[in-house]
Amino acid sequence: MKAVRKMDHGIGFVSCVDIPEPQIVRPDDIKIKVEYCGICGTDDHIVNHGLEPPRAPLPVPVTLGHEFSGTVVEVGPAVKNIKVGDRVTTGGLTGFCGRCYACIAGSIGGCATAKSIGYETDGAMAEYIVHEEPYTFKLPDNMSFEEGALIEPSAVACHAALEMTHISPTDTVIVMGAGPIGLLVMQFAKLTGAKVFVVDVSASKGKLELAKQLGADGVFENDTQNVVMEVLKMTGGRGVNVTFDCTSNPTCIDQAILMTCFGGQVTMVGTPGPEGYQLKRMLISFMKEQKLQNAFAHRVSTWPKAIRLIAEGKIKVAPLVSHKFKFEDCEKAFSFRDPMKIKVLMEP
Repeated sequence: MKAVRKMDHGIGFVSCVDIPEPQIVRPDDIKIKVEYCGICGTDDHIVNHGLEPPRAPLPVPVTLGHEFSGTVVEVGPAVKNIKVGDRVTTGGLTGFCGRCYACIAGSIGGCATAKSIGYETDGAMAEYIVHEEPYTFKLPDNMSFEEGALIEPSAVACHAALEMTHISPTDTVIVMGAGPIGLLVMQFAKLTGAKVFVVDVSASKGKLELAKQLGADGVFENDTQNVVMEVLKMTGGRGVNVTFDCTSNPTCIDQAILMTCFGGQVTMVGTPGPEGYQLKRMLISFMKEQKLQNAFAHRVSTWPKAIRLIAEGKIKVAPLVSHKFKFEDCEKAFSFRDPMKIKVLMEP
């Protein structure tokens, strides 16, 4: 079968190659024919910046991808709730024990035996993937495969906005970054009734316009406006209640601290690069008694929320799909630049 694989450590080394189809081994395994797999920021960091997983070196060669949807083509003898023909996605984690503190708490990403598909073990940027039945979710009938491939990033945004951050209806919120995660965080934050504004650069004017179409109360261009001063002016000098950083850019994090009010919260959603966060304004944040909150991935409980809200049309993911590429065009998919590139989907 065709698979998009990271062939070696370092920058680049991504290829579409032929590998054997995975087979059902565990009794609760399901085999899924992949329809679409999205390129996540993590995939981009791995290919274009040489990012290595924190727990162990990248097990090259490894099949990339964890944001996907597909159709079940085979099930193991112990599978109970999934059948052949079901349209599904998965939570992107395999091998979790189900007994440790993290698993019982629903945060299976903290399980010592869990592995993330796409960079700790083979992922979904392939014609087929085998995954355990637990942490597998059926797609609602009114949800397309394209939308199904965006459930995972939606779960990331849902976890950040609704589970790791308290937002009141009277709050004012800033989202730094109009990429797919930023646009999703904005939509989830809007569900609380708060006013939400999105920040990006002028080259992303089209994305900022899309943010307004998806419900943002306003937008700022970070390179043509003094965003910190504009936000302080807008809030009467107080600052906003909550800022989400979806960029991992140290300058944006500094700005987030400066424009967030005393006692407010800065939630960091963007994946740090190899250099990590550099908080030049940490002393200011300390003196303003802000809460600095990391929001990583999602919990088991996040997925039903995200799926339901997409199916009900309260979270719109289809407008975020900006480009599609075939697996064999993977080098182009990872290297091309476009001001309106938001979510890139790969298909066999």
